[in-house]
Amino acid sequence: MNLLAVLLLAPWFAVLGWIYWRTAPARFAAARGFDIAALAAAIALSVAGMVLGLQVEPAGHHPIIREIVASLIAYKGFLLVLVAAWFWRRRAAHAAAPFSVVKER
Repeated sequence: MNLLAVLLLAPWFAVLGWIYWRTAPARFAAARGFDIAALAAAIALSVAGMVLGLQVEPAGHHPIIREIVASLIAYKGFLLVLVAAWFWRRRAAHAAAPFSVVKER
């Protein structure tokens, strides 16, 4: 029951992971190892956030607040890793193929 929120968020995580995977630039497609590591780190941080969020003791609130806080932390952790990896991948792709300069004769 404790990781129920991760199971409920899993389809959305799968959609976000698929979008991240499919938006790789063509010239950077050889670096799939980085993408796999980024997705694995996003999942790991999400589960760690869920476990951390379940440790919250709601003082004067309904017990369901633990699940809500845990879900929010898990979701934000997943997004944080994917957005950081997306920006890094973009920066690395642009550094690998800088703009070509046309020389005038």
